[in-house]
Amino acid sequence: MALAGAEQIAAALETGADIIIAGRTTDTAILAALPLMRGCHAGGAWHGAKIGECGALCATNPQSGVIMIDFDEAGFTVTPLADGAHASPHTVSAHMLYENSDPFILYEPGGHLDVTGATYTSVDERSVRVTGSEWVPSDDYTVKLEGARAVGWRSVAIALLRDQHYVRNAEAWADDIVAKCSAKVMDRMGLSPGQFTLELRLIGHSASFGTLEKRKADPVEIGVVAIITAPSEAQAGEIGKMLNPYLLHHPLTQEEEQPTFAFLFSPPEMAHGVVYEFALNHVLHLDDPMSAFRLEVLDIG
Repeated sequence: MALAGAEQIAAALETGADIIIAGRTTDTAILAALPLMRGCHAGGAWHGAKIGECGALCATNPQSGVIMIDFDEAGFTVTPLADGAHASPHTVSAHMLYENSDPFILYEPGGHLDVTGATYTSVDERSVRVTGSEWVPSDDYTVKLEGARAVGWRSVAIALLRDQHYVRNAEAWADDIVAKCSAKVMDRMGLSPGQFTLELRLIGHSASFGTLEKRKADPVEIGVVAIITAPSEAQAGEIGKMLNPYLLHHPLTQEEEQPTFAFLFSPPEMAHGVVYEFALNHVLHLDDPMSAFRLEVLDIG
């Protein structure tokens, strides 16, 4: 699916529709389309749209909700509308880092925004004016092309480790369970390693970064999240049931007494539905901005 830009939103606005329901569209294009149609400064339109895409995230009170952006022939002005919310040059300029790898360049369909020369000035204690942003059209009109595919069905389970012997050795305990349960799945269900995944994430230990985690601590307890993916819902559930006794009673060594751990829910296996992954991430070159898009106008009532 291609991500629409300002041209496609403008085409929809030109139909006179009261409500526009867009498919995959860049957040910025939705806001930039109208000021561009009205002849406002292109750099200011795109930059203001980027700042306004998440509402008050560009304000001192990011949870306050609504902001107003005034676009004009030279730039734009940002004004948070909630009581006690203020915009500053810092809060406004910082939003260029949001979901963007480069704080000065933002690529959009048909070109890119360059804010290297942008100036952020406080109008008063609440508003900020921005000028100097530039829109640089590309030689070819391009859009991002994305696609996803189903990779299987997921089942999850959550267990809790609180015994300090197992908390200290949670990684080795989890690795042993994954190895033993995976071998049992292949033996009893006839699935190959490429047909299913079994993962234990250790919350409080390394759930966010896995092997990249460098910070160590002494947690009181660790949450163990089992993530299972298989070709069918029934198979994912079956693997979850095979994993159940491991999460409940698996000892670190055969010489130890059999432990007992806690499940957060009963039954512990929870169906999570179909799992998708990105399978397409390309740039599509278009001779006409509308050639990969279509408009449908419906009259209701």
